[in-house]
Amino acid sequence: MTVAVSTDRVRRLALHLFAAALLAVFVMTLYRQLLFTNRVLAGGDIQLYFYAYWDYVGATLREGRLPFWNPYLFLGAPLLANPQSAVLYPLHWPLFAAGGVGLPVTSQLYWSAALHTWLLGLGGYALLRHWRYAFAPALLTGVVLAGSGFVGGLIGHINQLNVIAWLPWAALCLAGVRTLAAWNWSPILARIAMFGVLAALMLLAGHTQSVFINLFALGVWIVWPWGRDEEKGRKGEGERGGALPSSRFTILYSQLRNYLFSLSPSLFVYFFGLTLGVLLAAPQLLPTLELSALGLRSGGLEYIEATSFSLKPLALGWTLLPSYGLVELGAIFDTPGYTEYVAYLGVVALLLAFLGAWKGRGPARVFGVLFVAMGLFLALGRWNPLYFVLYQFAPGFDLFRAPARWMMLYTLGGAVLAGVGLAAVMEAVTAWRPQMWRAAPAMLLIGLAAVELLAAARALPHTHPTAPQAVFEVRTAPAHLLTSPDRDVVGAGAAGRFLGISTITYDPGDMADYRRVFVEEAPRQLDDDAFHDLVIAQKVQELLVPNLPLFWRMPAVDGFDGGVLPLLRYIRFAELLIPPDRLVPDGRLREQIEEMPDSRLLAVLNVAYVVTDKVRDLWFDDVFYDRQIGADLRRLAASLLIETPLRFEATHVDLIGFVEDDISTLGGTVQTVATLEVIDRSGGVQHIDLTAGGGEGAHFADGALDSPLAARSGSVVAFRDVENGRQEYRARLTLAAPTDVQALRITPLKGEAGLIVQAATLYDARTRMFVALLPSDRGRFQLEHSGDVKVYRNLDVLPRAYLAGEMTAVADLEAALALLRDHAVAVTVVEGALDGAQPAQPADRAEIVEYSPERVRIRTQSAAPALLVLSDSHYPGWSATVDGAPAAIKVVNGLFRGVTTPAGAHEIVFTFEPTGWRLGLGGAALGALLLAAAVIGAALAERGDRSSPAA
Repeated sequence: MTVAVSTDRVRRLALHLFAAALLAVFVMTLYRQLLFTNRVLAGGDIQLYFYAYWDYVGATLREGRLPFWNPYLFLGAPLLANPQSAVLYPLHWPLFAAGGVGLPVTSQLYWSAALHTWLLGLGGYALLRHWRYAFAPALLTGVVLAGSGFVGGLIGHINQLNVIAWLPWAALCLAGVRTLAAWNWSPILARIAMFGVLAALMLLAGHTQSVFINLFALGVWIVWPWGRDEEKGRKGEGERGGALPSSRFTILYSQLRNYLFSLSPSLFVYFFGLTLGVLLAAPQLLPTLELSALGLRSGGLEYIEATSFSLKPLALGWTLLPSYGLVELGAIFDTPGYTEYVAYLGVVALLLAFLGAWKGRGPARVFGVLFVAMGLFLALGRWNPLYFVLYQFAPGFDLFRAPARWMMLYTLGGAVLAGVGLAAVMEAVTAWRPQMWRAAPAMLLIGLAAVELLAAARALPHTHPTAPQAVFEVRTAPAHLLTSPDRDVVGAGAAGRFLGISTITYDPGDMADYRRVFVEEAPRQLDDDAFHDLVIAQKVQELLVPNLPLFWRMPAVDGFDGGVLPLLRYIRFAELLIPPDRLVPDGRLREQIEEMPDSRLLAVLNVAYVVTDKVRDLWFDDVFYDRQIGADLRRLAASLLIETPLRFEATHVDLIGFVEDDISTLGGTVQTVATLEVIDRSGGVQHIDLTAGGGEGAHFADGALDSPLAARSGSVVAFRDVENGRQEYRARLTLAAPTDVQALRITPLKGEAGLIVQAATLYDARTRMFVALLPSDRGRFQLEHSGDVKVYRNLDVLPRAYLAGEMTAVADLEAALALLRDHAVAVTVVEGALDGAQPAQPADRAEIVEYSPERVRIRTQSAAPALLVLSDSHYPGWSATVDGAPAAIKVVNGLFRGVTTPAGAHEIVFTFEPTGWRLGLGGAALGALLLAAAVIGAALAERGDRSSPAA
């Protein structure tokens, strides 16, 4: 008897290993282009978010330290506290280690996707086997789960995939206690331990919304009353232990009592297992909770935002059925993020799922129907009136976007029903022809489903990977910033920041070469989708947006998260750059800033460089004009000075501009609106009047399209902006003789019409050569690089650490922002008391001598007590010492850190550790003890059961 049982166990184990191997082969076939070539996925969150975080986290862990702080995005921000970084998720650690021996970060993500897709499929297989389904139906469930459109679309959102991989395993854990007829401590304690570990893995994997979806669905399932008798094999049975009660009230009471009794083990495992998981994940959860209270979603989301990416009823067919790559789903769903809406199971699996829902029986059918219904119901979001009720009254529904992500429940439920349907087919075959080997049609259907899913994946981005240059090539603008000398002084993190201002509507200059190499030359290497992704990727690499600064280790003002970041203080500070009614709070400033900010406001942010595209620039009559900044002379207290960046002998000065305000006085006249002084390097000055009006020969006219003034005066129209209804004019001003120009000074004259100078260029008519200048009413900038994009240096930039000059104390953030809005140039704003700090003198200094993400060491020298300003975000967990003694950190300029230092020479050290980190470690230690106790208790209870006389 013992030998037979042992043989049966070996056979079952071999069968399970065979299923695992088949699923592994299927997953690797599905992702073969990513796993076994050097192709990469580009575009979307995987490039703009996850590559950067994975690369930084892996590199930091390989250095032997935890990445608590991210100095490269959002002016500095918490990193470990951001759950999407998934620093503490243990399944990532081997992949991070492999990065140290040559596995690129792209491949690390792809192998993580493959591993978790396999785990997801294997969990579906195990769930069906637990419900006593044969090998073939269970294998089909695993294949359908792994190959589904919803899962395939999540490679670009790797943290979601990592979380949902544990959903069938958690369901399997709870399934074992749903059918307990009595309290049995051995399985209950074992399931608490298992569910606790699974809950911890989900919490650490890095996507809070997916955790919420998983736990919500599992909670609904364990309390779901219908079908419980069917699960326990007591269908049609009356009251537990006796005859049917005699009254309707007694029947209802008895049924309720039986329901609550059967429910209690499941709820016990669910809540205590979840508590155990929370304790195990506490080192992640406590810093995350703190960040959540200070970040983007601390007050919840507006309903319109919370229901963005709701399932579209009119496109439901495209969601549920595969398109096999024959149509452009991005156009159908009207978004490049169309994978949010894709949830096909394949036609074969869908038909089997319908059959399973119709003919199936038992707990798998109950589970499958419930999850399919729940997924479809909630994924409709704003198209479901009850979703608004949940948003208003159910905790959690107001914190997350994209209700379409509830389709994971549909996917799991549909895959389970497909397995149930295949079992029904096998039973029907056996009833029809008992002598037929029923596995044959089952294997055929599994093969058809697998092949169809491989074909259906042609609609998903992972089957159209592009060239590795999309991720790893250093473009010209990043190369310029990477060679900045200040990066070598105390480290990349302390280098001057940059701000990007650009869309991606420009055309890269070398794309024709890439098209020839990858598309036109035989054999063709990239299809149209892959080449399109390469082009877009090269653009964002050139602009370093939004999270690519973290990938290349370049400090930036901007960033993107959409989860718990950016900080609320950062969002409020961004109102100084973008009008509040236009501000999108999740970062991506470069898409929202419409004009160059004031250099002195950028100086407060330690912005040394501004990266822009060339969309504003102008070529006219083969001469280049830089229109990026411009100068409205009405804003100036005195004259406008335009310095020449290099020596150049010019015969003409070209100005691009127009006049505004009251132009009625101009009429048919020619009026002088400003004077131009051309200063040469020998000190000589030439004076030229700048004129506007409707009289013949006027340099400028008003900026209205097809201006009547311009038609009468003959002003040369050089630029027309039809969308905004504006045109600008070129005034070519002849110099008395070829002049080595050192600077131009333009002084406005008092009058009704104000002159706007948008661009200036020195021109040599003898050689047709030119030098573009940079008129600016927003401080001093200098063009340092011009390629596909331009890099400007902010000549007014402040160091990262400095001793403040004029200071003022305010009560709170609102007062600080109001003062900064009006006096950003003149004053350092401190929240709280100045504590005796005096304005710094010219001989006073501050120098960063050590800079790492979590530790900054600065030396100061001042004649009187001073305020040291470090232009990095302030956040709880930062502490400071002055010569080793604790010092209070003040919030400076609404966002940054400041410390009052005594007179003389001192050393100030800032250090960071999340405030909940040590408490979280204690919670994890307690969780580990409770986990061990549950495992030991389960083993002892099982031993007691075996040794009892009843056994």
